Amino acid sequence: MIKSNYLILSGLYFDFNDDLTDIIYVEKLFKNQTVLDLERFNDLKIIKFNVFSENQIKHLRLPKNIEIIGDWAFANNKIEILDLSNCIKLKNTGDTAFYKNQIKRLKLHTNIELIDCNSFLKNQIESLDLSNYTKLKHIVFNAFFKNPLNEIKILGNINIDYYDYSEYKEDLWTKFAKYYNENNKKEGDYKLENNKWQWYPL
Repeated sequence: MIKSNYLILSGLYFDFNDDLTDIIYVEKLFKNQTVLDLERFNDLKIIKFNVFSENQIKHLRLPKNIEIIGDWAFANNKIEILDLSNCIKLKNTGDTAFYKNQIKRLKLHTNIELIDCNSFLKNQIESLDLSNYTKLKHIVFNAFFKNPLNEIKILGNINIDYYDYSEYKEDLWTKFAKYYNENNKKEGDYKLENNKWQWYPL
């Protein structure tokens, strides 16, 4: 548990709406904070568009009842480990929500259904394990674009979008998405070998 001297207190750094389901304003004082711990705010359901972007957040905890993470909500921070496995009501990661952080390890709840466009663009993910996400149906364009990926474990029959344009073709995520689709969306442990993706059984 993160110690209380890091805890972000309501009223000091941000304001809630009347029923505590939404953060309506973030003070400029928050700018240099490295920890955002909202885990105890169980009524909080929405993180709005862009609300915590362009900050110094390294450690993030969200409450279990969060339902919506808005587009660009946590873009341009310094998050290294993202664990949203307690967020049982979160079904969509949000467009560009975690763009340009430093995420190396990612864990979502198994209720996740959609990983949105650019959600984890420009992070540091090398190993991506999606093999437990039985409800995951769709990964939208460039969700993991520009990550140093070398292994992806994934279930079968997931719709994965990709751009087959020359400026995207050499990206590791684009190469994976294309190979996965050409491999009949087969469940497996995909490994990068000699800059090419290879399929292995889970």
